[in-house]
Amino acid sequence: MSSSSGFGSSSSRGRQQMMNDVEVRHCRCKFEGKRLEAKRMTSWTDENPGRRFYGCRNWKTQNCGFFDWYDEPMCERSREVINALKKENTKLVKLHETSKPPMDLEAEIDHLWSVIASWKEESRGVRRRSRFLCIFLIISWCVIIKLLI
Repeated sequence: MSSSSGFGSSSSRGRQQMMNDVEVRHCRCKFEGKRLEAKRMTSWTDENPGRRFYGCRNWKTQNCGFFDWYDEPMCERSREVINALKKENTKLVKLHETSKPPMDLEAEIDHLWSVIASWKEESRGVRRRSRFLCIFLIISWCVIIKLLI
């Protein structure tokens, strides 16, 4: 197989060795005269979702361009299923980010007590206004009756 399909010849990828049943590959970058071990990563593109590959450990800063697939290509149905799951996961993450975080019980109780206190204060004001209106109506009726008599 070619180096792009997973398990090719060692000359196409540099020195390889088996260590704890995990294939180790090295990129072209060097540190203290030795080639760096390539990092095994996972692709999340629509074309290769979940497919693992080896890439340059320094790919963010000084990428030597080393790239080699670890996994074999997957069938079309696998790609469809994984991409559908990725989309559903993205929806759930967005829903979770926009939802209100749950309050702890103590904070919820404190909130409810503050709401009750504000309602009590509001009802006191309403009672004062209703008393004032009753007194005003009684006085106005008395004045009207006095004027009519």
